[in-house]
Amino acid sequence: MVELKKEGKIRYLGLSGVSVTTLRRAHAVHPISALQMEYSHFTLDIESSDILKTCRELGVTVVAYSPIGRGILTGQFRSYTDIPEGDLRRLYPKYSEKNFPSILKLLQALGNVASTHRSTPAQVALAWLLAQGPDIIPIPGTKSPARMNENAASAVLHLSDQEVEEIRDLVENTHIEGTQYPAAVMVTLYTDTPSL
Repeated sequence: MVELKKEGKIRYLGLSGVSVTTLRRAHAVHPISALQMEYSHFTLDIESSDILKTCRELGVTVVAYSPIGRGILTGQFRSYTDIPEGDLRRLYPKYSEKNFPSILKLLQALGNVASTHRSTPAQVALAWLLAQGPDIIPIPGTKSPARMNENAASAVLHLSDQEVEEIRDLVENTHIEGTQYPAAVMVTLYTDTPSL
């Protein structure tokens, strides 16, 4: 990859889903510009695993995927049974049926903040992530131009410091059990790459 950059074929190097050790090893070879990690109201793992701290130390931007919880924070699902059969979200432990009361509580709180800003819960979720620092860039998936415009509008939605803190308190105190992926996938995340 470094050779491709030297040849001008790429401008920046980024990684996805790596451990702190791998990030440091890669950064020692060539500066890493971005690290793509899941970061949302359901997945704050990068904060507790020193990944975010290390990114900030090294000047690496975090590209936050699934920032609206794979669409859960749009409010399109009001119960677990609203998730269609065969939908991959049914396989994710954190979106399990037993977690849905907590998910709805979180969604309601985001909706309350959204109503004061004449916005949507998804926009508040994105604005909250943006408020975590200028080095956080959420990349929500979208299936329509209307959703794309809705998501983009979150960039100009300013949450007060109090709202940001209240949302954080809610997120940290909302009990949602389970991992971000099924067990078979979790063993592959944040692992160290073999030494060269």
